[in-house]
Amino acid sequence: MLTAILKTLVYSDIFDYPLTLEEIEKYLIGVRVRDKARVEKVIADSKGFDTDGKFYFLKGREKIAELRKKRAEWSKKKLEIAKRTAEKLKIIPMIKMIGITGALSMENCKEEDDIDLLIITGADCLWLTRLLIILFSSLLGIKRRKPKEEIVRNKICFNLFLEENHLEIKPENLFLAHEVCQVKPIFDRDNIYGKFLNENRWVNKYLPNAAGISKVKYQKSKPKFKAKNLFLYFFNLIAFYLQYLYMKPKMTIERVNLHQAFFHPKDLSNKIQKEFESGLLFPQPL
Repeated sequence: MLTAILKTLVYSDIFDYPLTLEEIEKYLIGVRVRDKARVEKVIADSKGFDTDGKFYFLKGREKIAELRKKRAEWSKKKLEIAKRTAEKLKIIPMIKMIGITGALSMENCKEEDDIDLLIITGADCLWLTRLLIILFSSLLGIKRRKPKEEIVRNKICFNLFLEENHLEIKPENLFLAHEVCQVKPIFDRDNIYGKFLNENRWVNKYLPNAAGISKVKYQKSKPKFKAKNLFLYFFNLIAFYLQYLYMKPKMTIERVNLHQAFFHPKDLSNKIQKEFESGLLFPQPL
């Protein structure tokens, strides 16, 4: 248990993010919490990390407790912008869910950060939906982050699109497990958030306490074929190829297909994993 707690604090330290006792229990790496009193006793008895009475952090890292408070303040405005954006976008009937991702989902934004949003659409309409968002963002008063922009403070970055029948996030690793579990839904139609968690049950290998996936219920239903589905698929296909041909010369690490689109400007998985392993090489005294 103590090793798992230390791993959890080493991981959160990469993001300058100290954890409360409840967050340690929630994001405990690789160990299911069955007795919270035991976790609390292990933490109380350990000399492997420090606390300011509210947050826990590695020794010598007390400054990140104050940094977390500052970032929480910076995140408040961004959260309000995200919610207002969701209110505007929910008029698009193909949008099934809008979720906050990245640093903002943990209220850990830097002042100059943008606002990362996940959009989940209905089946066979991802690229039509994205096209509508691009076309109508200005009319709706949404300040959208554009490619290669350097000043992105408080702008909306639509960096992840998924269709409701293709919700599984890959590859499986600790970084993406955190990203899945940290998604904060701000608009949810037809309990798609529950389906999203169910489709990503693999995160339990890494964060068995985080998502509450075992408690989520989602009734799967078989899609019924309708003539309009064929028309939707056809126009969505055209929208996909038009956008893909436009984006292709500029693409670097983006991953896109007909049913999913990952527009992250940087692939952080490998970088974070290396930093995590490096942190474990120099453990704190137990």
